[in-house]
Amino acid sequence: MAADYLAENIRVNCVCPGTTYTPSLERRIQAFADPEKARVDFIARQPMGRLGKPEEVAAVVKFLVSDESSFVTGQCYDISGGRSVY
Repeated sequence: MAADYLAENIRVNCVCPGTTYTPSLERRIQAFADPEKARVDFIARQPMGRLGKPEEVAAVVKFLVSDESSFVTGQCYDISGGRSVY
């Protein structure tokens, strides 16, 4: 898509968040028979040893919509706390 719209000065980028602590995730955790074990298990899968924060994902999105990223297109931003390199 980035190549398709480049001539029209439209930038296309992708944000790929990892497991992020949100109300939706909390509902999923609470649905387990043992929510505390589920929480520990979710965290154990994260190379950084914690869940992501919505603010961390939002900061990348804020950058991408700002003038500071005006020369950025066709990129995927992995915000997974290292999960993709683990």
